[in-house]
Amino acid sequence: MSGRLLRILASFDLSRPVRKPAELMEELGVSRASIYRDLKALEEAGLLERVADRGYALGPLIVELDRQIRLADPLLQASGSLLRKLAADTKGTVLLCRVHRDKVLCIHQEVPAESVTPVSYERGRAMPLYRGATSKVILAHLPRAELERLWQRDRAAIIAAGFSPSWKGFLAELEPLREAKACVTHSEVDPGLAGIAVALLDGQRVLGSLSVVIPLAHLPPGRSKAMLSKVFSVASSIESALENERLRARSRR
Repeated sequence: MSGRLLRILASFDLSRPVRKPAELMEELGVSRASIYRDLKALEEAGLLERVADRGYALGPLIVELDRQIRLADPLLQASGSLLRKLAADTKGTVLLCRVHRDKVLCIHQEVPAESVTPVSYERGRAMPLYRGATSKVILAHLPRAELERLWQRDRAAIIAAGFSPSWKGFLAELEPLREAKACVTHSEVDPGLAGIAVALLDGQRVLGSLSVVIPLAHLPPGRSKAMLSKVFSVASSIESALENERLRARSRR
């Protein structure tokens, strides 16, 4: 798939669920013939569908692919019933997230039987790297070169999120999170909610994070450590399952 086709798909979001050919022509700087050729190719593939005279919306193939991810994603498979048990044990909302480009993408949310306050992270929603335990623990494990690129591009957003206004200070604030492999925050994403997160690693590479979100009122002093221990235990089990599957795949070659 060409870069332009990918740019067309990436242009859809909640604020622009339907795109018109004229808008895309202007944004991409291409001719009418080119944009209609691209839209036809995406429509034939099922990635877009025409919405009467309004334009184009994302197509049914994306729903089909989402189902395949739910059933076959290695990270989700490795998690199994562990997330449901973690939600029951902690009485908090459990989030399994991946790092995706420069964002954090929630791929699964497990809610306990007890009623809890809704959280901003939900499956399919991409969130910034700079706020909340779920994101910060991933940020702390990114390679230095990647952190420097983000600093150069997003310095204002990073500082607005509460990090140091200097590059060295920014790195110094991330180092304890990297060493601990964990992060705990209060009310950084949703008011009144605490986030308790652990990084999920593949060797030295960060895959994402596992976190529990719980109302601060349900997190008395001293309970964070005990809950963090539970999250660490499940994260370790997920990493071990991924490693075992990788070893089995190698042995089948």
